[in-house]
Amino acid sequence: MFINPYLNRVAIRDPKQFVGRRREIAKIFSRIGSSRPQSISIVGDRRIGKSSLLNQIFNSDVRASYLDRPGDYVFLFVDLQQRRHIAPPDLFQDIFGQLAESLGEEAIAGLTADFDGMRKVLGRLRQMGRRLIILFDEFDAVTTNTRFDLDFYSFLRAAANNYDVAYVTSSARDLQELCHTAQIADSPFFNIFTNVYLRAFAPPEARQLIIEPSAAVGVPLEPHLDQIVDLAGAFPFFLQIACSSFFEVLVEETPPDRVQPAATELFLDEARGHFRFIWEHFDAGHRDVIRTLMTGGHVDAQKSHLLEDLRRSGYVTDGPDGPRAFSSAFVEAISRALPGGAAEAAIPPTEKFDPSDARGTPGAGGDIAQLLADQGRIGRFVIRERLGGGGMGDVYSAVDSELTRSVAIKVLGMRYAADPVSKRRFLREAQMASILNHPNIATIYEIGELSGIPYIVMEYVEGQTLTDILGSKGRLPISTVIDVGTQMASALEEAHEKGVVHRDIKSSNIILTSRGSVKILDFGLAKPLPLADKMRQKVSDITEPGVLIGTITYMSPEQASGKGEVTHLSDIFSLGVVLYEMTTGVLPFDADTYFQIISKITGTAAKPIAELRPDVPPQLTAIIDRMMAKDLSRRFPSARALEREFKLLALVQGQ
Repeated sequence: MFINPYLNRVAIRDPKQFVGRRREIAKIFSRIGSSRPQSISIVGDRRIGKSSLLNQIFNSDVRASYLDRPGDYVFLFVDLQQRRHIAPPDLFQDIFGQLAESLGEEAIAGLTADFDGMRKVLGRLRQMGRRLIILFDEFDAVTTNTRFDLDFYSFLRAAANNYDVAYVTSSARDLQELCHTAQIADSPFFNIFTNVYLRAFAPPEARQLIIEPSAAVGVPLEPHLDQIVDLAGAFPFFLQIACSSFFEVLVEETPPDRVQPAATELFLDEARGHFRFIWEHFDAGHRDVIRTLMTGGHVDAQKSHLLEDLRRSGYVTDGPDGPRAFSSAFVEAISRALPGGAAEAAIPPTEKFDPSDARGTPGAGGDIAQLLADQGRIGRFVIRERLGGGGMGDVYSAVDSELTRSVAIKVLGMRYAADPVSKRRFLREAQMASILNHPNIATIYEIGELSGIPYIVMEYVEGQTLTDILGSKGRLPISTVIDVGTQMASALEEAHEKGVVHRDIKSSNIILTSRGSVKILDFGLAKPLPLADKMRQKVSDITEPGVLIGTITYMSPEQASGKGEVTHLSDIFSLGVVLYEMTTGVLPFDADTYFQIISKITGTAAKPIAELRPDVPPQLTAIIDRMMAKDLSRRFPSARALEREFKLLALVQGQ
């Protein structure tokens, strides 16, 4: 079984998996290692690898290879990616906690989280002869935050001037462009930084990323190097997607003449949305230059500085016939979105929405159904058909007329849209979930409103839900259970690290594609109603198949009882229920009534897996049992820890 080495789209922590950026790393350590450590601001576009670079700087082995006396330094890593509402005391407390652990001095953690407490910490480090380097990932979470006033930046500047302290920050733009007041932007604090700009890879780095990981696992991509670069340019994120696409196609032993078109199709499925993001974030001048190059025109002298900006950033490369856009796939995707493109015509007439499908459909959402019937579209999304409904709203299949891709649109039900609290929560959860980008999570492309009713545009996933598969096949092969468990744990790890909890993991929210990939639906969108609201529902609602029982049977004890906070540990419990069901063919906590199910979830152990299926490996049984532990402290502490267990089990099983 070949393991795709290019699936990791999140920050890379392992130096063995990190490629390129040697020049930038050397520059950063030359500043950190000077007689007095100097501060660095890492600036780069979305998904250019800023977090991965910070993780390499933080790695002790990497530091030891660049610093003369690494033991003189204390490095801290402050991840601000999902902490837009952090306050100064929270930030100081984070720093104190890490220092207490790093130095083995618990008293530091008990210091008052303010300027005075920080001065005491800095004094203690001076006594010890240690230098402090604080890495701030996504520091714009601070500069755009009104809770951090001018005094805060003055203090950080004074600390860097009077102690051996330096800061390494990451942000999408220059920090001074991201300040919430002009007064803060003019603060001398920003003068202490040297900028390091992350752009596209240099050709040798791109070549290394394409060739080395694939060669190491026995599926060499070197013969396809030019094709991959043509698709992805030299951007590491797009290179990963392109390499992953070619890898999958080659592993499936696709005929040679079909490798490139099949890989291109896979690449575009994942890259189109990111291409559109890039296009939408170009300013008008840069768009004009790209349009000119796409149509074979010549960029005039007045716009030569814009052309040079794009070339320096990697969005324009020089070919045999002169400058061109970095990716042929980018040109194709954006051409369809430009005026006069073929997007609308590309939608097959037989797939366009029949207005009669929306009228009279049970649960179709009242006014929203009438709007769809009248218009047959939501903005640029041409409706095909209603796929179903339930829970928070209804789901339609549609075609994006600009990018010509299939999408699913979830529309909030009228009874929730009329409630400001539910509507606000729905939009907030959607916004949180939209930050997730993982191969096992259905991507959210867009959030909007139609006549005051919120909708979410997401990836259209073809395949069968686990509910349907279990209904037709019963219990599944052990290898499938392990594979699904591994993919699900990886997806949960990505979400939980970004502060997003699903809260409704169940078989009907998990799809298996024809390629055997897992896709989780409704991430962050399926927050259950409070228990009290459920108990007020009439009996017919409670017993209606798929309305409540289908969800309650997967709930964690803290969810079902309403007595505990729903956290990432609840998702781990619910996934354990899914895997138990896949392994045995039955649910672990099932009964005839709502209250009996709650009683089982909160107080009764599930029937041992070995009694229901003797051939199950004891290691798998142990993993599932631990996931479904009623005591939170006995469950896996994180999805990452769970993923490690599944990977070890896969190795033992020879998968």
